[in-house]
Amino acid sequence: MSLLVPPRRPSREHLDDPDLAPDEMRRSLEDLRLVNRRWGASRALERHIVERARALGRSRVSVLDVGAGSGEAASRLRGALGRAGFSADVLALDLQWRHLAVGRLMGATGGPPAVTADAFRMPFRDGAFDFAVSTLFFHHFSPAENRRLLAELGRVARHGFAMLDLRRHRVPELFVALAGRAIFRARISVEDGVASVRQAYTPSEALAVARAVDPRSTARRVFPFRSLVARGP
Repeated sequence: MSLLVPPRRPSREHLDDPDLAPDEMRRSLEDLRLVNRRWGASRALERHIVERARALGRSRVSVLDVGAGSGEAASRLRGALGRAGFSADVLALDLQWRHLAVGRLMGATGGPPAVTADAFRMPFRDGAFDFAVSTLFFHHFSPAENRRLLAELGRVARHGFAMLDLRRHRVPELFVALAGRAIFRARISVEDGVASVRQAYTPSEALAVARAVDPRSTARRVFPFRSLVARGP
C-alpha cells in the first residue's frame, strides 16, 4: 500500500439498506446513473462484451447483469450490442426489487427484463447465459465472498464474466468527498461514494481473487480509476 492507495476499508453502504426511505433511494439511484454516464467507464465493459460476442460467431447472445440496481447499465449494454449488430437478450438481476422497480420508473418503458434473486444462489441452470457482467458490484464483498460470487457467475455463464468496478485510490475518494456535495442529489450518495472507493480493490487484488476461482482471469485498469476483471474462454 502507499499514501495514494491506502488499505481496503470494508463498510456497509446506505443504499444496500432495504429500509432506506423510497425518495432517498430513488435520488441515490439517480446519482449512480449520473456517475455511470459521466465517469463510469461503461464503454470499456460494453466493448469487452461486444468483442467477446463477435468471437462466438453468432448473431444472438445472452447476458446476465448481476447486482444491476436500476438496470441502466444492462440497458446500455443491450443498446451497445444492438448497435454492433447482435440480437441481445440481457437480463438484470438484483437482490432488491425496489431498485429494479425504480429503474422502471426512471427509464419508463424499454428497460431490460429483470428478476429479483440472490447473486450467490441464482435460480438458473448451468450455462444459462453466454456472459455474466456487473458494474460497481465487486467492491461490496470480501475476497472470500467474491470467490463464491465469481464461482456462481462461472456456473451460469458459459463463456465468462466481466466485472467493472472502482479502483481504490485517494484521488477518486477526494473527488467524491468534495465535488459530490455539489453534484449529488441524495444525502447518502457522498457517504456511499466515499465508502465505495475505500472498500474497492486494486487491479492486482481483484485479479488474485478471480484467479483463485479461474486461472484464465485477467484484470486491467480502465480510465478513470476503474478496473475490469474478466474471465475469457
